[in-house]
Amino acid sequence: MKAGRKHSPTGAVTITAALVALVYAVVEAPEAGWADGQTLGLLAISAVLLALFVAIEARSTAPLAPLRVFRSRALVGGNLVLLALGMLAFGMPFILTQYAQDVLHYSPLKFGLASVVMPVTAALGSITGQAIATKGGLRTVAITGLALTGLGCLVLTQVSVDGTYLGDIFFGLLLFGPGLGAAYVAGSIGSLAGVAEADAGLASGLNNSSFQIGGAVGVAIVSTVAVSQADGSDPLVALTNGFQSAFATAIIFAAVGLLAAVAVLGKLRVPTPAPAAEPSAARAD
Repeated sequence: MKAGRKHSPTGAVTITAALVALVYAVVEAPEAGWADGQTLGLLAISAVLLALFVAIEARSTAPLAPLRVFRSRALVGGNLVLLALGMLAFGMPFILTQYAQDVLHYSPLKFGLASVVMPVTAALGSITGQAIATKGGLRTVAITGLALTGLGCLVLTQVSVDGTYLGDIFFGLLLFGPGLGAAYVAGSIGSLAGVAEADAGLASGLNNSSFQIGGAVGVAIVSTVAVSQADGSDPLVALTNGFQSAFATAIIFAAVGLLAAVAVLGKLRVPTPAPAAEPSAARAD
């Protein structure tokens, strides 16, 4: 029996420490200050650890993520899209939940039922996005999906203290949901396109990690913005101002993902497998 592949723990410890330092720096920034030595020091530590991780992986005989896989534009583009999408998918709902419960005084059950529109439309967006991607190109699907998530967040920047479900929440979710589903499909396909069969498991792990890391960083950033921008004499007004700024920040996440799709995904196409033949690998033009 072939022995399982062993990985050095050094790379795993290094990249984990880099992410912990980054998230902690962002979360503590409102209280410590962005120009404070603690914040700048933690950000510098995170950058150094990330560079150290790359150096370790380049020299390791059994790296966690062989650097050769990052030569694929499709893989890099797909993971950048998923990273930005994770920031949106976790960050926006986190802030919306706070707004609905703390400002509009929704119960958890009421908000859960009210937000069902997002997963339903996300499923529709996934189905539609996959159909379009296999016929046209992933870049179009990714751009459209991220644009819809950005528009959804733009609608949510108008939330108010005396808001209503239809007036402040529904249409934002209606736009965000299908965009989320379509962009996730495009990013996932892109991150696996052109990868050798032997690296398929690694590529799958990378795209999942990109999405989850994006989620952790996204929640840290939007919560930091919401706290730091909560200005106003009335507590509810202050909270709402902070939430509006957090939704505006989420638009930036969508813009970053959109730029990555345009610049890196390129004219990626996924050909339809020919009948009675081996399925062809996705290719990047």
